Amino acid sequence: MKPRILRIGSIFLAFSVLLSACSSLSRNYPTPTPIPTPPISHNQIIYTVTRGTIEQQVQALGRVASSQTATMYFTQAGRLYHLAVDTNQTVKKGDLLAELDTSSMTNALQAAQLQVEISQLQVDQAMGKTLTGGASPALLAAQSALHTAEANYAAAQANLDDLLQGPTAADLSTAQAAVAAAESKLQKDRTALAKLQATPTPDQVAVAQANLDKAREALQQAQAAYDVVKFRADIAALPQSAALQQATIAYNAAQAAYNLATAPPQPDQVQPLQKQIAADQASLDAANAQLALLKQGPTQADVDAARQAVASSQAALDQARQQLIKAQGDAAGQSVEVQIAEKQAELAKIQLTTLQDEFDAAKLRAPFDGVVTETDAKDGDDLQAYAPVLILANPNKLEIQAVLQPTDITQVTLGQPVTIVFNAYPTAKLDGKVIQMPSIATGNTAQLPDNLRTVGISFPKTPGTVNLGDLANVTIDVQRKDKVLMLPNQAIQQTGGNQFVQVLEPGNLHREVYIQTGITDGQNTEILSGLQEGQQIIGPTLANVASQATPVPSSGGQ
Repeated sequence: MKPRILRIGSIFLAFSVLLSACSSLSRNYPTPTPIPTPPISHNQIIYTVTRGTIEQQVQALGRVASSQTATMYFTQAGRLYHLAVDTNQTVKKGDLLAELDTSSMTNALQAAQLQVEISQLQVDQAMGKTLTGGASPALLAAQSALHTAEANYAAAQANLDDLLQGPTAADLSTAQAAVAAAESKLQKDRTALAKLQATPTPDQVAVAQANLDKAREALQQAQAAYDVVKFRADIAALPQSAALQQATIAYNAAQAAYNLATAPPQPDQVQPLQKQIAADQASLDAANAQLALLKQGPTQADVDAARQAVASSQAALDQARQQLIKAQGDAAGQSVEVQIAEKQAELAKIQLTTLQDEFDAAKLRAPFDGVVTETDAKDGDDLQAYAPVLILANPNKLEIQAVLQPTDITQVTLGQPVTIVFNAYPTAKLDGKVIQMPSIATGNTAQLPDNLRTVGISFPKTPGTVNLGDLANVTIDVQRKDKVLMLPNQAIQQTGGNQFVQVLEPGNLHREVYIQTGITDGQNTEILSGLQEGQQIIGPTLANVASQATPVPSSGGQ
């Protein structure tokens, strides 16, 4: 009976000690005199406070994505008439991607166009015009001047737009084709001139002479045979007559070939070719100059001049409009009827423009060269305004997009270095950096959506091809500290939101010391205060045993 009472008393004493320890920790009493602990067993680890380097990193799985994407949608509701592309299809800028059913729009557009024409007729009627009469010379001149000013302004604006946009691939291809055609024409005419001016070789002259002698001898023989029978009445039907004719033709041809081989080219043959070659060279120079200008792109002076031309044409257009208003006022006496008719005509034009814009907006066209990465609709679907139809990505502008944990996103900033390992090339470590952060500031909230936790990371040339959607492991170097006190994470314990360690003292004694920590690399943690280099810390296994036997509060210092 007594041993059982002793065991119960021992348990009660230990429980009282534990309660006093908890009470002491909550009151944060000063560290008392170290208390002896049992000898350290072979499975208990002692850690040493050291000084070194800690690199805090954030790791995540990233995916190759395009830094230039566009979610395509219609700005008006309607039925999808046709989706012209499929997923993974490559498109060029301006290609038709999708279009709504515009059958009702077409009728409304035609009606609006007719209404504009009717409104203009009403303006003419209010100004006293008739179908057989017409406007006054001053009014016709003002209208003509306005049309000219509008055309000049449109041309100036188009020229400025072309300069700002720069040469297209089609422009460069056309210019290169023109250069190639000019070079081919020049080479062809130079070859013809060289052939014309080439001096025949002795062998060529000898061949021509031999052919001429042979033809002469054949002609003489045919003439002799012909002379024998030339007095006959049927001479024309005899073979000697035909033979003489053929020999004469052959001799003339041989004589012409000999003359051509031995005579120099005539000026009337050389001069036209020389003039043509000069013209060919000028065409080639002009084609090369045009190609060089296209490759160089517009200069600032060209752009400034184009902008000045737009401003000048705008001023001229404004003046032409004022002149037309004045002419209309003079013709109609600035009557109320004219002004009402003009306002109605303007309203009809606005309605036509609105319908035309809606008609144009019913067609989606590619804003840049790219690949269709996703389609979200099919032919016949009823679409709401701004509902996504497809996503277009530029495969030539790639980055890695990684979704970070909410606790990590607040530690990452633009420009931080990143180590990248693509799944397709696991042995290659590439250096990148953070180039894009979420558009708004975020806090440490567990419910943050993916788009507020996604960062963009650049990467250099890869060992091989990477495609949209390829995976890569990314390690972001958030912070690095050199020559700091640090301790393995296993040696640090927590209680009540505070961190503490068990410091080993001489004589196999220990004490609990509260510490302040800094950054961690996942294995080691920076010690900001509470410890000194070289101190030995009892691992958690021994610390748990010791705290159960002799819980000692700490003042938080050494």
